[in-house]
Parts: sequence; C-alpha cells; structure tokens
Amino acid sequence: MDFAIEAPGAAAPFSVDELYRALEAAQSYDNNQRQAATQQLSTWESQAGYYPTLQTIFLNKNLSTQVRLLAIIQLKNGIDRYWRLHKVHNSIPQDARQVVREQLFQGTIGESERQLAQLNALVTAKIIRIDFPSVWPTPLNDLTQILRERKDGNQVELYGALMLLLRIVKELGTARLRKSQTTLQSITPEIVYVLCEIYNAKFTAFTSFLDNGPGDKNSDEALLAMEISLYALKTLRRLLLVGYEFPHNDKNVQDFWSSSLVQFQTLFRFVKDGPPTISRYVDILTKLFMQYTKLHIEMAEQHPASFVLLPISLRLVSFYWSLTSGVATVFNELVGIRHNASSQGKTKNEGPILEKVALKGLLLVRACVQTVYRGKRSIIYRSAEAVQEEQQAIERIKVDLLKDEFIVHISDTIITHFLLFRQADLDAWEEDPQEWEQQEETQGNAYQWEVRPCAEKLFLDLLLHYKRLLLPKVLSYFVAIEDPQTTLVAREAIYTAMGLSSSVIHQEVNFEGLLKNIIVADAQRAEPFCQVLRRRIAILLSQWVPVQSTPETRPLVYKIFCHFLNPNDQYNDIVVRITTARLFKVVCDEMGFDGEIFSPYASDVLVQLINLLGEVEVDEAKLAILESTRTVILRMETHVSHFGDMIMDAIPNIWQSPAGDLGFMMKQSVLAIIQTLVMSMKTESQRYHQMILPLVAEATQEGTELFLYLIEEALELWSNILHQTQPPMSPDLLHLIPTAIKLLGEQNEHTVTLVSILGCYVVLSPETILQDQYRAATVSVLTRSLDSKNREQVNLAVKYFESLIRLSHELGGTAGLEVLIKDMMSTGALPSIFEGIHDSFEAHQTSGPKKKQSRVTGLTLVDYFVILSRIAVLEPKLFVEVLASFGSVDQVWKWLSAEWFLAFDNMADFNQQKLNLLAVTRFLENPQPMLDLALSKLQDYFSMWTSVLVLLLDLESPNPEVDTLVLTSEPEPTVWDTPKDVRERALSASDPVKRVQSLDFIRQTLESLPNRIGAKNFEEWTANVDREILVNFASVSRLPLPTGVA
Repeated sequence: MDFAIEAPGAAAPFSVDELYRALEAAQSYDNNQRQAATQQLSTWESQAGYYPTLQTIFLNKNLSTQVRLLAIIQLKNGIDRYWRLHKVHNSIPQDARQVVREQLFQGTIGESERQLAQLNALVTAKIIRIDFPSVWPTPLNDLTQILRERKDGNQVELYGALMLLLRIVKELGTARLRKSQTTLQSITPEIVYVLCEIYNAKFTAFTSFLDNGPGDKNSDEALLAMEISLYALKTLRRLLLVGYEFPHNDKNVQDFWSSSLVQFQTLFRFVKDGPPTISRYVDILTKLFMQYTKLHIEMAEQHPASFVLLPISLRLVSFYWSLTSGVATVFNELVGIRHNASSQGKTKNEGPILEKVALKGLLLVRACVQTVYRGKRSIIYRSAEAVQEEQQAIERIKVDLLKDEFIVHISDTIITHFLLFRQADLDAWEEDPQEWEQQEETQGNAYQWEVRPCAEKLFLDLLLHYKRLLLPKVLSYFVAIEDPQTTLVAREAIYTAMGLSSSVIHQEVNFEGLLKNIIVADAQRAEPFCQVLRRRIAILLSQWVPVQSTPETRPLVYKIFCHFLNPNDQYNDIVVRITTARLFKVVCDEMGFDGEIFSPYASDVLVQLINLLGEVEVDEAKLAILESTRTVILRMETHVSHFGDMIMDAIPNIWQSPAGDLGFMMKQSVLAIIQTLVMSMKTESQRYHQMILPLVAEATQEGTELFLYLIEEALELWSNILHQTQPPMSPDLLHLIPTAIKLLGEQNEHTVTLVSILGCYVVLSPETILQDQYRAATVSVLTRSLDSKNREQVNLAVKYFESLIRLSHELGGTAGLEVLIKDMMSTGALPSIFEGIHDSFEAHQTSGPKKKQSRVTGLTLVDYFVILSRIAVLEPKLFVEVLASFGSVDQVWKWLSAEWFLAFDNMADFNQQKLNLLAVTRFLENPQPMLDLALSKLQDYFSMWTSVLVLLLDLESPNPEVDTLVLTSEPEPTVWDTPKDVRERALSASDPVKRVQSLDFIRQTLESLPNRIGAKNFEEWTANVDREILVNFASVSRLPLPTGVA
C-alpha cells in the first residue's frame, strides 16, 4: 500500500483506515515514510478513540501480523505512559479505558499467534496492576470462570487463558499496596482449586500417553497438555508464594503438596531415564520438573515454617538429597552448568539435568539449615500462633531431618565429591583462561547457579553450626594433605575445604607448621596441571593470612606469591598470575602487615603487577590488578619511596589506556595509585610533580570527558599534593590556582574539596595568593562559600578568610591589610557581611505575629563576627575606617555593637569567644569619638567579659588568672605532619588567642582608661553600669571594683 505524508502530522484525519495506513507506513523501508508515520501516530495519541482503535486493529485477524504487532506495541506503550494519569495531556478518557478493558481477554484467549497473545497478556496485566481492585474488581473472578468453562472444552483457549492468568499473577505478585495484596489473597484459594483440577487432569493425561509408548497419534494433544500443565504449574508456584500468608493452612495447598512428590518423581523418571521415543517431549518435561524445584526451594526460603509443616516436606528433602548424593558419585564426570544469555536477555543455565538436580538439592538443604539458625526475624508483627508454628517447624527439622548422621553425610559428600576440581573445569580453563578466571571470580560466587559455590556455602554453614560434630571429621580429612601420594585433585579439594573453614577452625589448626612443611613444597611442585594447585594455594593463603599469620610466616607467604607471579615459570599461566595479583590486595591489607618485612619483595611484586597489566585482556581483571597495586603502595607507607621511580615510570603507559568506560576507570585507578604514592612518600613525592601535575590539569579541564569521569579523583590527588608540598611551590603547581578559583566559583558538588585546595595555597603560598592577579578573585569565591548550606564548606571558608587576613598583615603590615580590605569591599565581601548583620538587627527590633525573620542565622552571624574580629584585633583604627564607609560611625556602631554582644551567646567555641573578646575590647583603645561610642556599651563589655572569663579561666587552680587557651609550650611535631600541618601549627602558635592572657589584656585596658579620659569621666561611665554586673565581674576577675562603686 502506497503511503506518503507530505503535510504535517496534524493535517491527517483520524479513522480506523488512516490508523491502519499509518501503522503500515511506520514499518516502511523508506525513512521519510517511517518518520512521517511516527509523527502522525504521536499526534493521534490525544484522540479519544486512539487506543480503542489500536485494539480493534490488533483484534482483526484478517490484517497482517506485522501491523497487528505494531498496534499492540503502541497500545502497550500508551498504557505505560498514560494509564495511571487522568488529568494530563494525552491521558486516556474513562470511556476509552472501559472499551479497552472489555476486549482485553479475547486478545490472548482467542489468539493463535503466540507472540501477539503474550504481548496482549502483558498489556492486560499492566492494566489490572493499576486498576485492580479499585476500578476493576472482577478480572480474576472472570478469568477463573473462563478457566472452569474451558478446562474440558477448547484446549487452545484454555492455554490462552492460562497464559493470561500467569502474566496477571506475575504483575500482582509485585504489588506492595496492602489492599492489592489482601484482595489477591482473598481470591487465591478459588484460583488454586481450579488450577489444581486442570493440572492434575493434564498431568494424568500426558503421563499415561508417555507410559503407553507415544506415537504420532495424539502427539499434538499430549504436547498441548504438557504446555497447559507448565502454565498451570508456573501460576500455582507464584500463587502459593504470594497468595497466602500461611500456605500450610489451606486444604488445596496441602492436597497439591501431598501429590507433588509422586509427580516430581515421575517427571524425574521421564527426564533421566525416559526411552528415546519421548525425546521430543524431554525439553518441556524438564521445564516442568524444574518448576517443581523452584517451588520447593522458594517455599523453603520465603515461607520456611509453612514448608516444614506442609505434608511430606521432609520426605521431599530426603528425596532431593538422595538424588544429590547420587549425582555426587558421578559429579567429576559431568560437564558443568553453563550460563548463556537467551534471546530475551535472560540468563539461561544449560547443562546436564543431574547437575541441576544436585544444585537444587544443596539449595534446599541449605534453606532448611537456615530456617533453624537464621536468628531473629524482622520486627514485623507476628501472632503468638505464628511464632508457635515457627518454633514447631524448627523443632521438627532438628529432630526429624538434621540428625547427626545426616549432617556428617552431607559434609563428607561435599568434601569428597563437590569440592573436586573436575576435568570440565580444566577444559574451560584451557579453552579461555582469562574469561574462566573472571567467571570464577564473579559467577563462581553466585551459589544459586553453580554446584561448587553452593556446596561451599552449605559446608561453611554446617561447620559453623555443627562445629563440635564436624571438627574431628574435617581435621582428619586435612591429615591427608601430609601424604605425598595424595593426588593434585585431592590436594586442591583439601585446600579448598581448609580455606573455607579458616574463620571457624583457625584456633584448632597450626597453620604456621602447615605452611612451612606442606604448602611451601606444594607451591614449588612442577608437574602437569600443578597450576590448578597453585591457584588454589593463592586463594588459601588469602583466606588464612587475615586470621592466622605471624612475622615469621609472612615472608613465606610473600615468597610464594612472588613465585606465582613469575611469568618465566611455565606453570604460572595467566590464570595463576591474575588470581595471585587479585589476592595480593587481601594479603597486604591484613592488620599485621609490616612494610619493612615486605620491602625485600616489593620490587619484584610491583614490577610483576605492572607488567601483568599488559597481558590481561579482561577489563575487570585489569582494574583488580591496579587496586592491588594501590593497596601495596598504601600499606608500604614510607618504605615505598625506594620504588617510586619504578611506579611513576609505568604510569604513562597505563594512562594511555583505550577510550571508553574501561579507559576512564583505568585512569581513575591511576590517579588513586598516584594519590597513595604521594601520601606514602610525603614531601619526597615533589620530584614527580612534573609528571603528575599535567594529569591533574588535564582531568580538571572543564568540558572534557576526563573532567566528567575523573574530576573527583583529580581533586583528591591535587589536595594531597598540596598538603605534601614543602614551600616554595613549583611554577607548575602555582599555575593551577586559576583553575581552583574558577571551579570554586561555580559552587558545584566538589566545593568542599576546592575550598580546601584554595586554602592550601593561602597557607603555603600566601605571597602568591595575595598578588593582584589572585587576591580579589580568592576573596570573591571564599565569600560565595560563606552562603553555602554545607556547614563544612562554611567552616573552611571562615578558616581561610582568617588566615588570609592574618597573613596579609604578617607580610605587608597595615598597608597589606588595607589592600586586602579594599578587595573585600570591592568584591562585596564586607558589604554582604554588614548587610547581614544589619538585617539581623532590624529583625530583632520587631516582635509579635508579624515579626521579621532575618535572612542570616545565628551561626552565620558568628562566622561574620569571627572575620570582622580578625581585622579588629590586628588594626582597630583601620576597622573604624571600615565602619565609616557604611555610614555615620555612631549609627553603624549602634546596630553593629548590639548584634556583636548578642552573638556571644551563639558562640560554642571558646577560641571564637576569646577572639571576639579581644576584638571588641580593642575598640576601647581607639581615640575619640570611637572611644565614647565604645564606652556607651560599657555595661555590655563588663557582662561579656564576665561570661567569657568564666569559660577561659580555671578559677579552682592555684593560678586562677591564667588563660587556659594560652600555650604553655610549643606544640610538639608528629611523624604524620605535612608541610601544611607545620605551617598551620605555626600560625596557631602566633595567634593572639594562643598568646594573649585575656584577664591581663582586660586589666591593662581598664587601667589605661582613667589616664586617657580622666578618672572622673571614667567614674561617670562606670556609674551607669549595674552594680550586680560589676560585682560579678570583680568576683571572676578578682579585680577591685571601679572607684565610686559602693
């Protein structure tokens, strides 16, 4: 059909025929037609009848399958986007929704095309998930009635109804609203009853057909019966799990469960020993069989008490274990379970049915063990009856299932059969070594899908909970390792068991002797397939070193690992070396690691780790090796300085990794390694700045992919470089200052780190930051950080503002501070501070329901006054000039002093209180008219002095006048000090807060006032101070009351 749209999409009228033509054109090979049709379909979404018409086209079996397929896909997409919405553009009208609902079932029940039927079932389930039960309360009742009508009638329609029901139950099973769960549980018994009738009838029919020697006659009917049974069993499995709170109390569930063992055994007989004549049906029979295993295991895990209390459950477990132990005897001959991606994107587990049965048996036994020993359940309320039933179930498992002989049998079976390294494993190893190693690292730990990992989990659970029973057996098994005639395969299995049990038996095993006498010799074996043993020894050591290692055994471990990393040994294939490299992280990260002991081996290890990167092809393995390298460097601490050149020489090749996600992850690892090296080598790392700083500059360049992926690691590295840099800084490091200022100005998620970086420049290179090209910009970005909601960022900004003010005065005196203050004025720093203080003052002048709220908090005001105090302490006269720039000094002082004295109540830090005390007190040193303005607040002064002195003086000590914040000796350096720490300690030691005795400072100020303004004037000022305040001050300061005070 020719279809071309030249006009805009909205120009075409909506009708069934036009919609059909658009759907047909949307599949055209002509790109223009496809685009035009897609635009038209999008435009029609707002039409009231669009979705019912799509459904009409889908239900018309006379149309082409491709058009019908696209119609149901469009309908599904519309349901996903608009069915939940009622008041937005393109929402589906209620009458249109009702039309769609009425025809949903027939789209699957009467559909012969399986793909179309499944898509319609998905649409139906999505709608019911949203509308059930509030809008559409009867879909499950209606579907149950259809099942009753079709179970002895049209079997194809019965198949479609079951397909529909399965999809609906899947959707409703994920519902979390209590109303939906309760409604589903109310209808579940009726559905289960009908499904059991259908399943039992079809099971009987097809098993009779198979037992009687199947032929061509009735084969299609038998196959349909099997498919119907499969859908019924899948639905039953889900309903038994989500449709009941206590499944074991339902009569239908009990009856179904009672018959499940016989049916399960029958299916296993067909699958395992069925004659060649039933080969056509083996696949679907296997699916039926595996559905039973899923049901049994999920019931044991999700409803443990119900599983135990249901009929024949423990017999079921015993049957599973009989199958599992039977498989164990031939396990070494099986090819293994393989994980392959299906066309639907799901993982398919392919392999012999016997191995799958063994896996399910192990999982079921483990679920029973966990039922007994899982510990306290969640805090969800459970009735007394439920708790009693749970205890009853636990006792039944303990008494009737987990008997001593059964536990010992399981343990023996696991150790002697399931822990063996099979020929199939070796074949997979040799076929693709690196991929096999990666699979063992990841999927090998997925115990739900692999027999050996599952057996390892179960063995560890049993050993943990039945240690007294199993320990003698396990230890006697380990004795076989001392026999030189024990085969490589047996030794590998013993080492596996020994490694698994390390955390449980470490106190009963002399691992040091075992290492010296047995493991070292095994590590040096040079015979065919000894690489399997070497890999296992590396794993064993990584499991035992954290729980039992000594300074005497660690060198042996390091020697073994170095030996396994040696590429010149033919038995150290890529798997052995990658495994060893991965596990070096564990060995080096244990608590007792000593860099000095490891130093003789460090060079070889680091060289081999770095060289191995060039051989590895699997991305995850490369990252693991880099992480091991970083851990070695980190744990070596200062000892790594001898190997710094070797590490840095390897960095360029690693940095030039391929593009893509792996390349960026590799670069992240490189930056982490460099950061660790810098932290370990401290100031010695400065010799690598020429190599490192270009990487930092590259990664902090905005607008690049490197910035997007590496900015966090780059900033952390940059910060650590600055902390470990001894002044003077190199030009390359100083050239990064504009980048720090620019990035901090953007106030992104990295601002805390950026403030710290800029602060390092302030502290370590103040003469550079205070240059004209950087000074104003630094003040500006620090000011913006004062308004941050991140308290850590604000604290850092205040800290470095203080340092900037002090260092400007230290380097340039009064003139230097004056230049900085001009920049603080021009950039808006000081105006912003004074505006905030004034706003707070105005807010405090209001009260009642319409009280004004200040835009700044009490903590922010404290930050502001800390910055102002730094200026006032250094140059009080210069501070008065600052006040004059905001208006009349007397007017500014009125609101500024009021807020300043009030802010002392919000200062929790004693250092801040003393700093502000010194600053405010220095105003009394100013000449007139500032002196009279300050004296007008003399009562506030005495009150503030009293409250702060109480905190600073130890009034109970022999020297009550000594300020506790004043340093009595110089701070002692530590071995961990960085150059920044040293510089900040020096700044702190010279701080007036740490040098000036507060009481002496106040005394000297008070004693100078009568000489400056006259004794009589001073008496007049003190006469205006409340006597109680003066008495309190005198009692704390032990100074005499001012003259004239009675």
